[in-house]
Amino acid sequence: MYIRRPSAWGFHPFRAEEERREIEQCFLSEHGIGDKPRVSESGARRIVGAVAPHAGLVYSGPVASHVYYYLARDGRPETFVILGVSHSGNPGFATMLDAIWRMPLGDVNVDATLAKSIVRHSDFVDVNPSAHEGEHSIEIQLPFLQYVYGGGFKIVPIVVGYGDYEMCENVGSAIFKAVKETGRDVVIIGSTDFTHYGAIYGYAPAGTGPIDKVLRWIYQTDRSLIDKIISLNAEGLIREVRENNYTMCGYLPVATMIIAAKRMGVSRGRLLKYATSYDIQGSSEVIVGYASIVIER
Repeated sequence: MYIRRPSAWGFHPFRAEEERREIEQCFLSEHGIGDKPRVSESGARRIVGAVAPHAGLVYSGPVASHVYYYLARDGRPETFVILGVSHSGNPGFATMLDAIWRMPLGDVNVDATLAKSIVRHSDFVDVNPSAHEGEHSIEIQLPFLQYVYGGGFKIVPIVVGYGDYEMCENVGSAIFKAVKETGRDVVIIGSTDFTHYGAIYGYAPAGTGPIDKVLRWIYQTDRSLIDKIISLNAEGLIREVRENNYTMCGYLPVATMIIAAKRMGVSRGRLLKYATSYDIQGSSEVIVGYASIVIER
């Protein structure tokens, strides 16, 4: 049994009480949903896919709270397939099978049956637990899921490094086939932050000021990407990011999520919340965009 321990230092607390308090504050903060989530056991289960950010809780946590609040209202899925980006550049798509994520709020089990089925149906998903070490994009989703659902769920973590549309299509189709084969009730989460702007990223196409001009450029750029997501245009999302050299980090996980969700019969995407790190924390040296989106039947 592989045990994956918390490694996203600085992104979330590693002590249970602090973790719970910080997540609760995300829900109740100014940019959060403004209420504590309550699971509807008779929810409609219309949400098939979702987009959630993955920065430190103090930055993107309030935005993330919106998607997890609506997931709670929608019911109780069995398994969350979480597609995260590999910031360290792990090639391809990597998952794990017989494994536990040992988090501050308790253990989260990997759904080995579903994970094995995805690997079997895909040409590109490797079994490589080490690809997840030190990566925060999936880890930062788990405290929200644990706060909302307790321990009553499993995950299939898939970290994505390099890829193209054809690879995303293959993996998205494999997720659909595996869900159909196993009969699991799942939600597929594609984790991404949007524009990364500032000198630390070597990226300032609208200059460094005035701040209103910079923010206007970021809002417009991120809105164009969000429009691709809510219109379920996975291929267009990949093309727009690459042709314009945009700094959206998780466009491949999100594109894969869209492909799988479309195969599962979704009809639309819906933006729940968008804000930048400047809106939340007020620092203009580095600005990152965050969004919560649900994809529904």
